[in-house]
Amino acid sequence: MFTESLARIESRLQNLIDQLELSKMEVEDLRSENTRLVEENARLQQELATWGEQLSSLVNKLDEVSQDEHSYQQEHGHEHEHA
Repeated sequence: MFTESLARIESRLQNLIDQLELSKMEVEDLRSENTRLVEENARLQQELATWGEQLSSLVNKLDEVSQDEHSYQQEHGHEHEHA
């Protein structure tokens, strides 16, 4: 009886050890995946910032062209009125 109880305890302990090892492996996999995702997120954030800067630059250029066109129309529009 004592030997059977000891064998069951040993079997349960081995199962727990096996589960613990599997859990450790899963945690390590998740840490690796998390590290990869953090790096990818940083790269995408930088890419987004670059796109934002480029877009802002293009909008500023469009604003300048629009202002130049508006100024040109005002200057030449008044000349046509005087003619």
